[in-house]
Amino acid sequence: IKGGGAAHTREKVVSCSAKRFVIVADESKFVEKLNWPVPIEVLAFAFKLVEQRLKDIGGKPVLRLGKMKDGPVITDNGNFVMDVDFGTIEDPKYLAARISPIPGVVEHGIFDNLDELYLAREGEVERIKRC
Repeated sequence: IKGGGAAHTREKVVSCSAKRFVIVADESKFVEKLNWPVPIEVLAFAFKLVEQRLKDIGGKPVLRLGKMKDGPVITDNGNFVMDVDFGTIEDPKYLAARISPIPGVVEHGIFDNLDELYLAREGEVERIKRC
């Protein structure tokens, strides 16, 4: 899951434009199962519709508010970000397929197009390739 900085839509465009999508991270970012809220970029005028549809599929959406700012975080694209808790995500591809068609959703932070991961662990780097 990416999108902590609210740039996941642009990051996904870049990752899907690449011949190979490789991530380098330290072991603090690695989990066996996703259990973090999914950031979802939403058209501002569709906020209420998207919020309801995300609840309908089992999410608990929260509008991301700006720190030291009065109001929501606004993306580089001029949209809102909702952080949606789905609990432990057993099947990320399935969840992504349920989020994407919701009218007003611009993009979500589930990146399922990873080709390779280099994971820095204590004293070594583990290479994980997509099966």
